[in-house]
Amino acid sequence: MSDNAFLVDTSKCQGCRACQVACKQWNGLPGEKTEFFGGVEYTNPAELSAITWNHVKFFPIDRSNPERPIWTIMHKKCFHCHEANCERVCPEKAIFRLDGWAVIDQDRCIGCGACVNACVYNVPQVSGFDHVNDVGQKIVKKDRSHKCNACTLNEREVPACVNTCPSYALLYGNRQEMLKIAKKRVKELQKDFPHASVYGIDEFGGLGVITVLRDRPEKYGLPVNVQAIDMSRVEEIKNYYSFFSLFTFGFPSLKRTAYRMARSFSQTHSVNS
Repeated sequence: MSDNAFLVDTSKCQGCRACQVACKQWNGLPGEKTEFFGGVEYTNPAELSAITWNHVKFFPIDRSNPERPIWTIMHKKCFHCHEANCERVCPEKAIFRLDGWAVIDQDRCIGCGACVNACVYNVPQVSGFDHVNDVGQKIVKKDRSHKCNACTLNEREVPACVNTCPSYALLYGNRQEMLKIAKKRVKELQKDFPHASVYGIDEFGGLGVITVLRDRPEKYGLPVNVQAIDMSRVEEIKNYYSFFSLFTFGFPSLKRTAYRMARSFSQTHSVNS
């Protein structure tokens, strides 16, 4: 786990999307083609994708008190789990740790989608096209999985999303300090929001993104009582894949087929056993 962590305070988020734009600009990511309302309320685009690594999500306005309607907004990106399912299932070990952050090696990734299926937060996504940024970097590769890398590839001292947040809803620093700030903030919020909570303390061995919530995690679409993936099934798939990949001649497209066959054989074996 990285010594550092992000802190997301949903009670301070204004929904300005400055973080979203800064991530696009710093990483040279293209814009999404969406309708005006991509999702609920002003959410746009609807979800994270292979070209949107940093996302501002709006939830329905709480109008239970007509004199004080409450916006619920959450900044979302990869949670950089300490015990990450995506890292565990990758058959090519393309997901690795860089300064404690979960990063995808595009040269090793075969676009099999194992990480996509394993992530309970629906973060990594496989791109359907290539994209070269303004300085000639092939930042998005077709048939490769992509997600937030905590600004470790286009390296900077403070990640772009945090650097641009005008309301200080995003902070970045020593994880223990971020936890202290989060717990203090939740105590303040509980005076008006009794179900306020901190998310990310223990999930998957501790997340690299600590989130302050004004309500229970479920209200933000965050899973509770999460569990690490069943490694016995993962190892079985990897064993089948090791055999099938012998006949792929190193071609990623054939390796993707080999992985799908491995999953299919594993499922058949599970049904018959």
